[in-house]
Amino acid sequence: MKIEIDKLLENQMAEILQGTAQIVAETSIEYFQDSFRHKAFDGNPWAPPRVPKRSGSLLVQSGALLNSIRPVLVSPERIVIAAGNEKVDYAQVHNEGFKGSVTVPAHIRHTRRGDQTVRQHTRSVNIPQRQFIGGARELETELQKRIEAYVESVLTD
Repeated sequence: MKIEIDKLLENQMAEILQGTAQIVAETSIEYFQDSFRHKAFDGNPWAPPRVPKRSGSLLVQSGALLNSIRPVLVSPERIVIAAGNEKVDYAQVHNEGFKGSVTVPAHIRHTRRGDQTVRQHTRSVNIPQRQFIGGARELETELQKRIEAYVESVLTD
C-alpha cells in the first residue's frame, strides 16, 4: 500500500513539474509579446521615437522581432526563452539599448543622377533601451497565479 501511494505521489509530482514548466514558458512568451502592444515592460514605458512612424508600431514594422520570441528549452529544471534569429540580429540591441559607433560598409547609392560610390565610414548611434524580454515583477505575479491554479487543479483530480 505504501509503495502504491509513493508511486502515485511521484507520478503526480512529475506531472506537476512538467506542466509547470510548460505554463511558465507559455505565460512568459505571452507577456513578452504583450510588451510590444503596451509599448512598455514591467510597467516602465518605452522611450518614444524621435520621429513618429507613419505606419506600424514602435519596434513592429514587419513583425519579425515580435514573432522571433520562442521557447528554446522547456524542462522541469530549466526554461529558456529567446528572441531573434539569423534574420533578426537586432533583438539584443533593442532589448538592452546601444550607444557607440558602427562601421557602415562601402556601398553604391542609387540616385536620379546616377550611381555614387560611398566609402566605408563610421556613424555614431544612440538606440535607447526598449526592453521586451527578461525578468519582470508583473510576470512573476502572473506566473504565481497560474501555477497555483494548475497545481490545485491537478491535486483535486
